[in-house]
Amino acid sequence: MAGTRRASTWRRAARVAVVGVLAGAAVGLAGSPGLAATGRISISSPTGPNVTLLNPPAGCHNIQASLPAGTVVRNQTDATIVVYPALGCSGLPSVVLPPGGSTAFSPRSVDVLS
Repeated sequence: MAGTRRASTWRRAARVAVVGVLAGAAVGLAGSPGLAATGRISISSPTGPNVTLLNPPAGCHNIQASLPAGTVVRNQTDATIVVYPALGCSGLPSVVLPPGGSTAFSPRSVDVLS
């Protein structure tokens, strides 16, 4: 009888632990899509146009203008960003910019990491 009580108690504790882990994961996933970087990403072309992304949400942002080499990308947000030479956050080389970082590049898309 004691062995049965111990097994029952162990199963109950395991269920509580699993429910806690799943609830924590659900809260984390529910909050992810709404995350946004605070600040701005400034993209300054030597020949124009200039582009500013203000408080950009996490994810890929296409830059529709075709910007030349020498365009300066400044990450003035609180998130890390990755700058890509092609639309859809694809292509190599890509440049990772931490908050406060900048680079001269020919960007076509920017991925804001959460």
